[in-house]
Amino acid sequence: MNPKYKKIIITSGPTREWIDPVRYISNASSGKMGFHLAKAFISHNLDVVYIHGNTLEKYAYVDGAQKIISVETTIQLRDAVLAEMEEDSLLVMAAAPADFRPIMTAEHKIKKDNREGAKKGLLLELEENPDILQQVSSFVKEKGWKNAVRIGFAAETRDLEKYAKEKLEKKGIDWIVGNYVSQTEGFGEKDSSVRIYNRSGVVREIGPLPKETIAKELVGFLMSL
Repeated sequence: MNPKYKKIIITSGPTREWIDPVRYISNASSGKMGFHLAKAFISHNLDVVYIHGNTLEKYAYVDGAQKIISVETTIQLRDAVLAEMEEDSLLVMAAAPADFRPIMTAEHKIKKDNREGAKKGLLLELEENPDILQQVSSFVKEKGWKNAVRIGFAAETRDLEKYAKEKLEKKGIDWIVGNYVSQTEGFGEKDSSVRIYNRSGVVREIGPLPKETIAKELVGFLMSL
């Protein structure tokens, strides 16, 4: 085991926020990056806790993980992460939690109103989910831990460096891995490219490469810090 960290915590995949019993808000994350990050850390003989949302089935189980925790909502993900954090741990937040959730979840399936003259459409009122990394950083500060390292991810459609630097400050973290995403880029099984940022800017660029290879490169970088 790397003596610097007693535990590696990897989060992976999207969360779901339910509108009614059959509909939910989520995103296109597959969990592939988090899965391969967990495997790469395990290959370094490190104890890994793998916390995943609604990943593709093949990314829900990591052979060799010390613990696997399945969550559904962003609040459940936050609670699971906080429960696992401790001194001498490394958290890699590769999950893609939903930023918003419905204020109310309908008890039964919402039906269309087909009456003549009825107003068409559905208005959803949403509220912000908690910022998990921001809350974890506050928790670490409150505990006075000196070696509880947090790595964030930033998936953006534009102005990647601007938003990555903003997230570094807001979330109270030292490193963030950024990439561009769209319907044809970044998500799922496709090759990807990432940039590693600190408060000074881009430290390293990796890719375009398969996510498995990017994960190995990222883990190598993090182990060198």
